[in-house]
Amino acid sequence: MAERRPLIAISAYVEQAKWSLWDIEAALVPQLFVDAVQKAGGIACVLPPDASFADGVADQLIGTVDGLLLTGGPDVDAALYGAEAAPEHEGSRIERDLSEIALINAAVAADKPLLAVCRGMQLLNVARGGTLVQNLPAFHRPNPGSFVGSAHDIRLTADSLAALVTGELVHTGMQHHHQGIDRVGDGLDVTGWAVDDGLPEAVEMPDRRFVLGVQWHPEGDSESPVIGAFVKACAETL
Repeated sequence: MAERRPLIAISAYVEQAKWSLWDIEAALVPQLFVDAVQKAGGIACVLPPDASFADGVADQLIGTVDGLLLTGGPDVDAALYGAEAAPEHEGSRIERDLSEIALINAAVAADKPLLAVCRGMQLLNVARGGTLVQNLPAFHRPNPGSFVGSAHDIRLTADSLAALVTGELVHTGMQHHHQGIDRVGDGLDVTGWAVDDGLPEAVEMPDRRFVLGVQWHPEGDSESPVIGAFVKACAETL
């Protein structure tokens, strides 16, 4: 019998999409995430928003998977952290926000490995009671729709999970975001900062086995060890 591979739930976008003769709403994720999970030995399971997650079904779902990977996407709804949307707010998907907050809470409670990327990190912070900066300098998203020319250096805390998984104290990460963490949520430690302006770039929960948020995009870097380390942590729970 083949060795069991960890099952990784990857949060999906719901967006208007076009392929072949169709132009309709679709649940989708960038293939870069799927490729990275599969390359690391995991089974990728695309997980669309589900209103029932907020009614307790998230616990059931988290009980059936070995890890949760939160992807990027539109802005987090500002009302979720007690703010009004700024003029630069680029729209949100409240049903996705609420579904994923329920999944975050369930994963943290069950101590299941959780990797939160870009918007995922921002939502993790909001789920823990934190707030966001709604618009950042273009330095953080120099080429909308592309990672080309987007890399900048991130200073990591020694002995942190972020430093452990990257193997570095200064990591170069692909950037594509216009929002970021303001007030840090309960139970989260900031362990990475943009070298240029000090914006939080990594958060983690030291009292959990593997809860890591990264503002950069490891899926955009084929040499990044971050998703591989996450999948390995998921495999260690089998």
